[in-house]
Amino acid sequence: MKFKNSALDVINTLCNYVVLNIVFLITCIPVITIGASLTALYSVTMREARGEYGYLVRTYIKEFKNNIKQGTQAFLIIAGLALVFSFNFFFWKALESPLGSIIMTLMLIFMFVLLCVIAYTFPLLARFENTTLQTLKNAIGLCFANVKATGALILIEAFVFFLAYFSSPFRILLVLFGFAFIAYVQSYVLVKVFEPYEKPQTCIQE
Repeated sequence: MKFKNSALDVINTLCNYVVLNIVFLITCIPVITIGASLTALYSVTMREARGEYGYLVRTYIKEFKNNIKQGTQAFLIIAGLALVFSFNFFFWKALESPLGSIIMTLMLIFMFVLLCVIAYTFPLLARFENTTLQTLKNAIGLCFANVKATGALILIEAFVFFLAYFSSPFRILLVLFGFAFIAYVQSYVLVKVFEPYEKPQTCIQE
């Protein structure tokens, strides 16, 4: 009976994460809402990682509504920077000059740093009350203050997308619950990183 209950719990958890992932993908469809969707997703998965279990989808929808403004602001700033870096990279690549090679290298570095900043920005919005600009500054600081954790966050994403790129069945799994799974695994790293900075007055009410 114990084994049966455990198996049912695993199946139930998987089903919940499939539904969560689908809801996440649906809320990302307008594109501009991606920031709010990521913030809500990390709100849910970080609670799970801390052992604060609850209704995944219900909590997600609540957090999505609560973070629609700041999540969108952060996403627009990050998207704008990504466009600037990408434009400069391809512009200088077309010129094929020594100066262009230097600037292209700089743009690649900036884009990688931006990727690292993204790994912290939306989890920070999910966990702490702060202005959008201060959250971005804190994300930059955490990137360089926690190099190993930053590397782990990026490697988790890279590993999953690497498997999805080379494996068709894995792409199906990615669509079913992959994004929620990535956030869940990353949340264990993020909880450890955030722990020294957490204070009752700065944490979002649970």
